[in-house]
Amino acid sequence: MKRKLEISFVLLISLLFIAINSHYAFKQSFAFSMIPFMLLAGVWVVFAPTKLFFTLAFLAPLSVPLRRILPGLSFDFWFPTEPILVFLLVLVILKSFKEGYFKKELLSHPVFISMLFYLAWLLIAVVPSEMPVVSVKYFFVRFWFLGVFFYLAFILFRENKKNIYKYLWFYIFGLILVVLFSMSKQASVSLFNHRASHLASAPFFIDHTSYGAVLALIVPIVAAFAANAKVLWKKYAISGLTLFFLFALLISYSRAAWLSLVVGIGVWFLIKLRIKLRTIIITGAIGVALFFTFHEIIMWRLESNTTDSSGNLSEHIQSIYNIRSDASNLERINRWDAALDMFMERPLFGWGPGTYQFLYAPFQKSYYKTIVSTNFGDSGNAHSEYLGLMSEAGLPSAIAFVVIWVFVLIRGIRLVQREDIQRDDRNIIIACIVGLVTYIFHAFLNNFLDADKVAALYWGYMAIIVAFDVKYRKTKAIRV
Repeated sequence: MKRKLEISFVLLISLLFIAINSHYAFKQSFAFSMIPFMLLAGVWVVFAPTKLFFTLAFLAPLSVPLRRILPGLSFDFWFPTEPILVFLLVLVILKSFKEGYFKKELLSHPVFISMLFYLAWLLIAVVPSEMPVVSVKYFFVRFWFLGVFFYLAFILFRENKKNIYKYLWFYIFGLILVVLFSMSKQASVSLFNHRASHLASAPFFIDHTSYGAVLALIVPIVAAFAANAKVLWKKYAISGLTLFFLFALLISYSRAAWLSLVVGIGVWFLIKLRIKLRTIIITGAIGVALFFTFHEIIMWRLESNTTDSSGNLSEHIQSIYNIRSDASNLERINRWDAALDMFMERPLFGWGPGTYQFLYAPFQKSYYKTIVSTNFGDSGNAHSEYLGLMSEAGLPSAIAFVVIWVFVLIRGIRLVQREDIQRDDRNIIIACIVGLVTYIFHAFLNNFLDADKVAALYWGYMAIIVAFDVKYRKTKAIRV
């Protein structure tokens, strides 16, 4: 009897829906037809969050700004990934309270502790912000990026190593579609036309610089997958995919991305040569000291370069250090100088997270302005994660950001120097380290961590390293 009542209820609801939907369809209104799909998506979110997480990885490279779909909106976010991020974060929080889902081993991990401090300081900096609404949104974006791309990722990666491969492959498949799309757009003009490359990846990427940053991040991982492949045809196929992404990086004409990959490869050589961690740190410190010691000579050499960016690869490479006539490089200096002046006025709390792009205009100096500068200061961000944080949330936020990746790199390098680590695990960890290094360097020249496609890899790589660190922590000592 109960079963019959349930069936009758379902039939009644279905017939009612069909009747209402037919009425609206007759009036050329199809919004009601979306309800079944919305319900299906809701059921998927609640009952298959793990599959939704991997779908998120696939969609991250393919997401677009909502204003591209609905022009004229007063707000914007990455669609459809940011709504999914919010859903997943809420589910994780609810599950943590209900089932004790919180991973207590993270509470003693320096990477997680430094992340908590980073988020806490951003929240504190919201209070004195010049634009509280902007700062609150900025904080929540960072919160759900870290909550899903690091915390939820860590949980899944720690539970099953196969989830690491699933996550990365889903992202790679999504990125392949973007690269093919970008190449087809660029090929309509010329694959080696540097101007055509600037917007070839739109609407998925803001411009070629963020596109290049992601390609530099993904190349080490694909190379590691090729090295780990056990079947010969898979090794050749994934090696071909590595070359495919390298070619895409080349024709992206993103000089910062090229340079960041070179730096990453340099770190890879240091790791492969088994250079001790303390030696790497000391070498880095000496390099910084030498730069400041001879900075006047270095600046003189840089200012003597007048080669501008162009389609000629040789000239484009030389233009990387042209700070005399290259508009892109000069505009970076303009933004950096404005960020430093903003920081000097408010060194502790900054002007408010996310507010640089709205407030930097008065801090521009006339002799630093370029042909791409605007008096209204409405052309984007600080072109540096570090200076952007300093100007927006004060010195503590920038220090916390640096401390996070310092701890990750230290833990990662120590991991790969272990005697007992599996070869495949070592290759993945090295690839994550190299990928992170590309963005850590890139972050001096640009800031893209407000984009889901960059955050998915940056925080995801950290989750992978921390997951392996927790896994191997209780085994034998590390050879440093």
